[in-house]
Amino acid sequence: MPVLRILLKRNRFWVMAAVVAALASNMSQIFYIFLIGDLVNKIEGRQAIESSFVALICIFMLSNALTLYVDQYVGRITAEKMAHSLRMAYARRLVKRAAGEGNACDAGAVMSVAQNELAQADAYLGNTFFQITGKAFSGVLVLIFLLFQDALLTMTLLIPTIFILFYVVWSGRRLSAMVNAAQDEKNRMNRVAYGTIHAFPVIRIFGGEDLSRKAFDAAITRWVRPASGLGRRSALYNTLSGIVSMIPLLLLLLAGSGMVIEGHIMLGTLIVFLNLQKSLTQFVMNLPSWLSGFRVFTANLSRIEIM
Repeated sequence: MPVLRILLKRNRFWVMAAVVAALASNMSQIFYIFLIGDLVNKIEGRQAIESSFVALICIFMLSNALTLYVDQYVGRITAEKMAHSLRMAYARRLVKRAAGEGNACDAGAVMSVAQNELAQADAYLGNTFFQITGKAFSGVLVLIFLLFQDALLTMTLLIPTIFILFYVVWSGRRLSAMVNAAQDEKNRMNRVAYGTIHAFPVIRIFGGEDLSRKAFDAAITRWVRPASGLGRRSALYNTLSGIVSMIPLLLLLLAGSGMVIEGHIMLGTLIVFLNLQKSLTQFVMNLPSWLSGFRVFTANLSRIEIM
């Protein structure tokens, strides 16, 4: 986490720009869906629909496309800025350490970090980090907006979602333990491979090829076991998460339909809830894989010395 805080601090302008862009995109989407629900309510109540109201819907339709583009564009730039800061900070650290010690750095450690931790952290920043941030903003904004629309219907959606949250926190902890075990075994395997390559002339002279090969095969076996188990367990947890994530939608549909029939809410309000609930439940549904990915990301960063 200290490395992540340093990256955020060094790129605080772009990080703030990405946050503002994500907020603007989500707010535009929420108000657009609200206007569609209001349109349905006007049709249901046989009210007049002004041309200015239709124009407002068109404006927010265009705003959705524009803010989504800006959100994606700024997020990509910010991710690349942070990845560049990470790479350059690591390079500067290597130069300073080599100059201070008066000799070259450990080539095995440098190669391991460059091929594993640094590459994976770079990929995570570019492909996942700001997507998760945007989903989190969307879920919080949707929850606040729906509470102002109808508190009872929001609680019908929120209570089962909280139970889903407990499930994903539990499964996330299980996955994180498996992720750390797989990552540690992979690092050990890389060290065995580099050591074998580096010392191969000596090993060959003394006829130790079979011993080295057996050591490397054993290292691969130790790494494959937790890695394959992680894939199976992650698939199981994500499948269960997808199934239970449908429960809030079913409860919302049943309760909302009854409220519409009884006249407590209008059909447009129910449509707003049905459209926006996905932003809340989708974030919760994907939490197991996101949590495991974030833990791998922070674990990789903790092995990269930039200070």
